[in-house]
Amino acid sequence: MRRSEYLRAAREFRSHLAVESMKPEGEQVWPEMEDWLSVPGTSTCTTPSCEAFGEPFPVTLYENMDGIHRGQCGVCLQPTVPVPVLEDD
Repeated sequence: MRRSEYLRAAREFRSHLAVESMKPEGEQVWPEMEDWLSVPGTSTCTTPSCEAFGEPFPVTLYENMDGIHRGQCGVCLQPTVPVPVLEDD
């Protein structure tokens, strides 16, 4: 996905999430996982004592209402900072 396409889609998707979050709990209709906006990414563990330290691994990044992608190392369970892999415009 191109960066401009992602940014446009992310803005629209986050807007949709914001509208749903304002509805009463019983009236909220959230997208199914297969319809949730996602992009490929890479994440690298930064915990020096972890067996996976410094090794990048592929991840799927699902859009959040705040636009922040969050990750967790699958080995040591510490937070990681995933990076979307997008085509340049």
